[in-house]
Amino acid sequence: MSDRVMIIEDDPFIALDMQDVVESAGYGVIGPIASRDKALEIIDTDTPDCALLDFNVRGGTTAMVARRLETLGVPYMFVTGNSRDVEAALPELDALIRCKPVAAKRIIGDLQSLLR
Repeated sequence: MSDRVMIIEDDPFIALDMQDVVESAGYGVIGPIASRDKALEIIDTDTPDCALLDFNVRGGTTAMVARRLETLGVPYMFVTGNSRDVEAALPELDALIRCKPVAAKRIIGDLQSLLR
């Protein structure tokens, strides 16, 4: 069974593009999920092996999602439009942050590193 990557992204075009990149690399996808609350709900019922998080999504930021993933020991990275928002909200976390747009090769390489 392949590793499953949760994608949290509220822009439908970016979400579908990320899903295509992740699936073409052989990973399963949970989502894409467009809201923080839905992501938190799913994490507790269908915990992913890894997650790609946009920071600003419907319902607020994904700071709570990142903290929940940390608690569960699930690796994740932010794929966001503004890295400063992440750094300001989560100074205690040492999360990988990529600013959009991110090349498919970079996402795949980062996923491989996170899932080791």
